[in-house]
Amino acid sequence: MRKLLFLFLIFSLSLSAAEVRLKDLAKIEGIRDNQITGYGIVVGLPGTGDTKTPMTSEGLKNYLKNLGVDANLKPEQTKNIASVLITANIPSYARKGDRLDVTVSSIGDAKSLEGGVLLQSPLKTANDKIYAVASGVISFGGKAENATGLGRASKKTVGIVHQGAIVESEMKEDFFSNRRVVVRLKSQDFSLMNNVVNRIKEIVPEKFGIKPEAIQALTPSEVVVEVGTGFSAKSPGLLDLLSDLENLTVESSSKAKVVINERSGVIVMGGNISIDEVAVARSGLSLSVADKNRRPARLSSRETLPTKETFLIEESTQVSDVVEALNKVGASTRDIIAILEALKAAGALHAELEIQ
Repeated sequence: MRKLLFLFLIFSLSLSAAEVRLKDLAKIEGIRDNQITGYGIVVGLPGTGDTKTPMTSEGLKNYLKNLGVDANLKPEQTKNIASVLITANIPSYARKGDRLDVTVSSIGDAKSLEGGVLLQSPLKTANDKIYAVASGVISFGGKAENATGLGRASKKTVGIVHQGAIVESEMKEDFFSNRRVVVRLKSQDFSLMNNVVNRIKEIVPEKFGIKPEAIQALTPSEVVVEVGTGFSAKSPGLLDLLSDLENLTVESSSKAKVVINERSGVIVMGGNISIDEVAVARSGLSLSVADKNRRPARLSSRETLPTKETFLIEESTQVSDVVEALNKVGASTRDIIAILEALKAAGALHAELEIQ
């Protein structure tokens, strides 16, 4: 029986808040990445390409036709080529000539893309406008020695072309519209938002001459700073303002959350996640979480509920104690996940539960 490995990331050893830079909690609105994608053809494969994918032969036929070559290829003649989807992220302020990494993924029946070269392919956004073109040798980050691993050569159908895309068109984003800067938190949190607004009001008005009333919370995740006529998109003062905003330290307490990766058997949680007094039974296991001053009668003896294992955790207020106890008695991954889900449903687990 495979035991569940539990890993604790202690975000805070107590309920006190931690000082975190605003740049780690938020971003400036208008400064972001955009997704671009496209269809492409990989050539030069050593017989590991598509064999039953008609669009591969048609795609290469059209590609060669654009180069002035008339070719009549059949699907069975495409063992050294493969159809792929190409994806990449382009920053909002990328300039013409900048290079981007791209991910190449097989969409046919190719056995492997190793050794292949991506032909020049246009990359578009959702509005069907071309922003970059990609080509180059596909990389897989080294060869796997163990043939049973996920990276075995016969299954290398997803790879990277490092710096393979060249930006041909620039995004038209504006982070300084209507003479205001909007700071957007990565999560909606009223207490954090209140701390952010107060910290900005402490620093910004005195240093940059901005009125405190010009700093307001628009939503639970957005703060607007009205800078007035003294700033422009190219003024040094705006750069100083943005830099100071990013480096402001704000009190932030971690959100109570338990994350379980069922595939790897890892539990990640904070150090202050509490659990109420509760009794649980599943698959022959009986568990009682008790207050040290009161031993619960329910599920405290084999006469109450016959089980293979009955045990008591006293003085337990943390979910980590429960996971450790279940792990010690050999509870399976599925059992531990089911018990944590039941604790959450019963209201005894005071944290968000996420199963991956």
